[in-house]
Amino acid sequence: MEKKIIQVTFVGMEPTEALRKYLLEKILKKENLLEEATKVEVFLKEQTYSKGIQNDFRIDIDVYLPKAAVRVEESGSEMYANIDKATDVLFRRLKRYNDQKAHWEGQESWRVLEAEVAQESISNEPEIPLDDYSDYVPKIAKRKIADDMSPLEEGEAIERMELMGYDHFLFRNKSTNKISMIYRRKKGDYGLVEPPDDLV
Repeated sequence: MEKKIIQVTFVGMEPTEALRKYLLEKILKKENLLEEATKVEVFLKEQTYSKGIQNDFRIDIDVYLPKAAVRVEESGSEMYANIDKATDVLFRRLKRYNDQKAHWEGQESWRVLEAEVAQESISNEPEIPLDDYSDYVPKIAKRKIADDMSPLEEGEAIERMELMGYDHFLFRNKSTNKISMIYRRKKGDYGLVEPPDDLV
């Protein structure tokens, strides 16, 4: 892997060669995991808050691979510590991608284990009484267009979600052609939400 495909951008902070060098050394420590990467983007950010509050440093790493993308975010009061944590997570996710290489390349089909109960009806859950929300107005902080809704197998959707560090993932289910959402449950397994057949 060539250093030139790693783009390092400093946002809101003074660029330093020492920090850039430390970052590149950490990323290239396991260069074999990045052999297929076409581009690596790193953003080192300093977020300045009001007087008397400690500044927050953040690192975002995006690795673009032929069949997927890996994303890592880490923030804290010390940038070198953030780099250490972020690269550790990055290497785990890249190893996960490489371990599933046969699936990404289409040599093996994606598989998932089905739960004992095939369907759970959300509508059957008991209604929990709420406080008075008469003055509450929910705010949508961000809207995002899902520009790529190519059909995916459920196993591939799970892998894409994990590589991006998300806890849920919206996709078009290849086996049903439904817009579905996979999500990570607190127990560590996964759930799947999809519309009934009459709404497709």
